[in-house]
Amino acid sequence: MTTITIKNSGDISRTEFEDLTDLQDYLSLKLHDDNYFSPEEEKELDRRYEELKSGKVAGIPWEEVRKKFTERLNS
Repeated sequence: MTTITIKNSGDISRTEFEDLTDLQDYLSLKLHDDNYFSPEEEKELDRRYEELKSGKVAGIPWEEVRKKFTERLNS
């Protein structure tokens, strides 16, 4: 177990996490307002989602995404 002390932690209420990913996810959500995306960004995300659902644009295979992500982590 590792103990981390944060002065002036604001409204952080959780003190236990399953793993570092769980902590990171929690902090990411806490650090952003409910309006994380601007209206323009939301519109673009909706457009891309509809495009994906239509099947007109091929997606990227998961293994390719994983490979690129791993390469970035290792560089």
